[in-house]
Amino acid sequence: MKGVAYILLAFAIAGHVAGYRLQEEDEYEPFVPFITGGTNAVLGQFASVVAVGLPAPPTNAFCGGVILNDNHVLTAAICVLTPQHTLLQNTAVTILSGALQLNFAGARIAISAMYVHPQYNPYTFENNLAVLRTSTNFFFPVVPVPSLDVATIYEEVMFDGQACQVVGWANGTASPLQQFINTPILNRDTCNTLAVNLGRVQDSMVCAGTTGTGPGVCASNQGTGLFCEGRLAGILVTGLGCGQANNPGIYAQLRYYLPWIREQFTRQDIPLAGSSPIPAL
Repeated sequence: MKGVAYILLAFAIAGHVAGYRLQEEDEYEPFVPFITGGTNAVLGQFASVVAVGLPAPPTNAFCGGVILNDNHVLTAAICVLTPQHTLLQNTAVTILSGALQLNFAGARIAISAMYVHPQYNPYTFENNLAVLRTSTNFFFPVVPVPSLDVATIYEEVMFDGQACQVVGWANGTASPLQQFINTPILNRDTCNTLAVNLGRVQDSMVCAGTTGTGPGVCASNQGTGLFCEGRLAGILVTGLGCGQANNPGIYAQLRYYLPWIREQFTRQDIPLAGSSPIPAL
């Protein structure tokens, strides 16, 4: 593809300040890296994948996400909630323009509404999804805006050993590069026997990766996309071991959530900051 293509990168924050993640009211832990052992993506390969950060220029990103259409982004619910599981202010979530290399100094676009899945369980990571609506539309001079209505969602049942890719951002540079990892689908029973999981991987989730050490996802990519056969198949919800043994990534399978995702596109209400979007808690 010729010319310069600018990919808009949506950023969200969940209690994160200047490279540190908020744990309690006055307690911060050092920021964790992005992705390990990845391969540089090429222009347009994963145009819908986004990164997440602060309204002010941060030193790092916080979450990942995927653009669904011209003004909606899909990410993990945990990315837009406080440690007390209440909704962040819309002003704490902004959009950053950039290309394959993150541009922290770029222009930012506001978020107008955030919709968290009402059955999200922060203790088991089930239904860990949120749809973000932007105040202005995304704009791609060269790379087309992806759309949920043009076969960009993988709706088939994934099978053990299926070749998929997870996309993130390479750490260790001032402007991280978009990278991907080849990550095969891992048998659910095998994944559930791992000590880090202990049976928590439900039918609506899927494991991807291996039980050995190697390339892996890190906490800063929570909310990013799993792609199978070139289509978005899952959103990273946990398993953020940066390539540690016996800690593969775990993803929400989007084929279970398509009706709910589409419903968010036409919602007119604006959930209030500080409210709990999880009635069961």
